[in-house]
Amino acid sequence: MQIILSFLVPLLFVTTIICKAQTTLQEQFKNLQTGTELPETLQSGRSAVFLKLNQSNPRDTIDWYQTADELHKNLMTLYIDAVAYYRWRDLNAGYDATGSYLTALADREISQIIVLEIARNSYDIYIIPTDLESPELLDLSQPAWHASGSSLEGVMENLTAVARRTDLERENFLISESPELFYDTSIFAKNRFESFQPDLKLDKLAVPLFYGTDVESPEHQWDQELKEIMRSQYPFTYELVAANMTEDLMQKAGFHYVLRYLHAEEQTLRTLLDYQGPADQPTQIAYKYYFKHLITGDIYLGDTWDSRPDWQQALMLHLTKLRRSLKVE
Repeated sequence: MQIILSFLVPLLFVTTIICKAQTTLQEQFKNLQTGTELPETLQSGRSAVFLKLNQSNPRDTIDWYQTADELHKNLMTLYIDAVAYYRWRDLNAGYDATGSYLTALADREISQIIVLEIARNSYDIYIIPTDLESPELLDLSQPAWHASGSSLEGVMENLTAVARRTDLERENFLISESPELFYDTSIFAKNRFESFQPDLKLDKLAVPLFYGTDVESPEHQWDQELKEIMRSQYPFTYELVAANMTEDLMQKAGFHYVLRYLHAEEQTLRTLLDYQGPADQPTQIAYKYYFKHLITGDIYLGDTWDSRPDWQQALMLHLTKLRRSLKVE
């Protein structure tokens, strides 16, 4: 099922959780002020759920369906209207993936986000209020309710006890009996081209660092490797930019394109990028690079599928195919 998205991405939030060291949300979760009261709208507003399962588990792709169904039944009994379920790893697939998901949540007027994290013999649930009036939507330094336990049943018992004691206003009486799973959502249903843009020969490209905010002296190994790969493999005009630079600022600085990537399972990559047909290795985690035009939002994926498990390999292959396509060796 497709989510209608707008390119009016909440840039401040995306910048905070992605471009700051290009990290995943796990690091930002450390800033949450946990142990506070439940959101007032928990039983009267809409909720979105993100499931963060053990990514080393080879059954992760299957287990999240079952976990979503079990969790949804528990939430229904508490009058919590969870209208959308996502995998945590898909939210963290890349800058544009995160932006499209968050825009979709804002469009659906999500009042709070519920994150269920499952590790070995450990269940953690976070309930974080959103702010639909703020461009950040979700502030990961704000108060959030949190509970942990050795089973989902134990965590839900904790949530039930607190909800009854808090006596929240109840308005959610018509709740779908099955979870609505968003695992096949393309983020570029339009404005995508399976080719390379010849204008790259003329227009300046922004290349965000993974971690650095000082482009003159990247200290992280990945930033050093990125600097070397671009220097040796990209034949046109480009500049490294700070990891936290927004696309609006890139435009103001004279850039026309930005180099982006997604990092997810092969099949998820193909779905997010609106490719038809199954992946050769659907559950393999890989990187896929593409060029994005900053003004129009058009993306250029290249003329062949070129994802690879390592970002270095994926980037070098993508740039090699770029040079061949545009006849620059």
